[in-house]
Amino acid sequence: MTDPIIPVIDATVFMGMHHADPGIRETSLAFFNAFYSRQILMSFGQIGMCDAIIWKKSRQLQDVYYPFMDVLHTDMDIQRQGYCSKVLKRACLQTNWAHLSVEKKLLAAQVVEHQQPLFTHDSALRELEALQPFLQPFPSLINGPVFPEKLQSLYEQSREMSIEQEDFQHVG
Repeated sequence: MTDPIIPVIDATVFMGMHHADPGIRETSLAFFNAFYSRQILMSFGQIGMCDAIIWKKSRQLQDVYYPFMDVLHTDMDIQRQGYCSKVLKRACLQTNWAHLSVEKKLLAAQVVEHQQPLFTHDSALRELEALQPFLQPFPSLINGPVFPEKLQSLYEQSREMSIEQEDFQHVG
């Protein structure tokens, strides 16, 4: 069954599954556990940010990470979306968003324009007044595997790669 309003996630949630901070990692895993069988949405820009983080890593880490990411993107109903003209216009005209990067402005404008729920770990986005009605609390993590057996095995292998806050620098 498709949710009437598809929630949006950003790169912090997706990459959060591999974050060095156990709290961020568990919160992201709880999200994917709860939403694995449902639709979610990521913008092309946020997906590109994830790729930019991974491509900075060693080839060896990429090789252990990408099988997990490939299967997750294939098996889970992750809708990918570009930005429409209304989103671009809103992002450019919001003067109180001047402190945000272009990527964050576009994400905020997308959420506000389409009135979509947002899951993010990004503190600048979480503090943005315009996003307050759309920010969603993360579900609680349940005990046991997060993913189906094959994907869980790939996830465990991919955990060799760890993401730090610094990895998000210069990608968004």
